[in-house]
Amino acid sequence: MPSTIYQLEKLQLLNLAKQYGVDRVCQQSNGTKIYTNYKHGGFVREFNVGLTGKLGSEVGKWKSMKGMYLSENSFTGEIAEDIGNLRYLTFLHVNDNFIEGNLPASITKLRNLRHLQFHDNFLYTSLPEGIGNMKDLERLSVNGNSMFGKLPEGMYELKKLKSLFLHDTAEANSPWLINDQEGFSGSLSSSVGRLKDLEYLLLNNNPITGEIPSDLGNCTKLKVLRLHRTELKGSMPREVCMLRDKDLNNENGVGVLYADCRPNNRTEEPRVQCDCCTDCCDYTTNVCVQDD
Repeated sequence: MPSTIYQLEKLQLLNLAKQYGVDRVCQQSNGTKIYTNYKHGGFVREFNVGLTGKLGSEVGKWKSMKGMYLSENSFTGEIAEDIGNLRYLTFLHVNDNFIEGNLPASITKLRNLRHLQFHDNFLYTSLPEGIGNMKDLERLSVNGNSMFGKLPEGMYELKKLKSLFLHDTAEANSPWLINDQEGFSGSLSSSVGRLKDLEYLLLNNNPITGEIPSDLGNCTKLKVLRLHRTELKGSMPREVCMLRDKDLNNENGVGVLYADCRPNNRTEEPRVQCDCCTDCCDYTTNVCVQDD
């Protein structure tokens, strides 16, 4: 990405997404075929890794920016604190890159942000404590990174949240993980019941502990709930099971309520007692079997 692009200080939309290994064939008017998954259209058989560069301090010049779509490229380095100056930013998609380091604390200044997509990078970070300030946030995805720390209480203040993707931050078969011994820790707070617009909650592959709070049943719009491969124990609350009669069982027959409700290693007691789960998983063997 050319450095001169930062001179476009009135830029409001930047969409450079999905350049990494795009498998598409285009034909020019002279009949020449262009293979976009290779550099220079296929004349040199070198794989196209998309755009490179860093989102350094110059990103702060885009003070009018509303939508930044940079997913599926080869951006590296850390996100500069200056990103917090983009007060109008509504959509930030930088997933599937090689971004490193922390989520900058300044990102919580983005009060208009609806989508925050950082999944499948090389982040080694916790969620910022001030995340509850981002009142308009509807989609948060940091899965496929080396996340750690407890889920901040402010996260449960995001009343407009519809999609919360926190999965695969420990022991996942992902090339993005730096430390497979981390993952989100602590428990799932009963405050999760405040997220009444939540449709997708994915917590699998995290060392989350404690019991599944019955308040989760207040999230009546849930469609996908994945709680397997965690340290959660006890019984699936009746309030959550009752959601099976709503949207939680409407994904064309595909299991949407996962928990560790199969016997561990096929012999030990399951971690979670659940008679309403669509799929039960064995924490030890990673095998999930439809239990409907």
